[in-house]
Amino acid sequence: MTAGREPLEDPRWEWVRAAALAPVATPRGLVDRVLFSVRGRKGQGLADPVLLRQDGGTLHVGERAVVTLALRAARDTAATIGGVGVSAAAMAGDGVDLLVTVHYGTPAAEAARRLRTDVSAALAAQFGTAAPPVSVHITDLRTDLPES
Repeated sequence: MTAGREPLEDPRWEWVRAAALAPVATPRGLVDRVLFSVRGRKGQGLADPVLLRQDGGTLHVGERAVVTLALRAARDTAATIGGVGVSAAAMAGDGVDLLVTVHYGTPAAEAARRLRTDVSAALAAQFGTAAPPVSVHITDLRTDLPES
């Protein structure tokens, strides 16, 4: 895409329009996992701890703490990448799922790789080498996010 050119004027935008017409199912259980991370079990704010196995024992960390740290690290990284918005983080099994919006023209695969790497490093710095794995899910392509 050339500088100053509107994405909607780009002939490749037809591919995006065609893809937008195809229905995309929300991954099974995703909404429940996100809401669970926000509310906790049955609205009590209490969830089972995340168990991180390390040399010398197992670290028990609150799910909300893991999600909060992952979300903070993801938003910090997104700000340095530019053209990326992080909308949510949730525990999914033993790992962390990040839900991300990408601005048109931002290299999505590179942004996802960098988010995964940086968030994993931030969690490892907090919890040691047993940090949970991080998955990045690009859920939306936008034309109205600021480009950097």
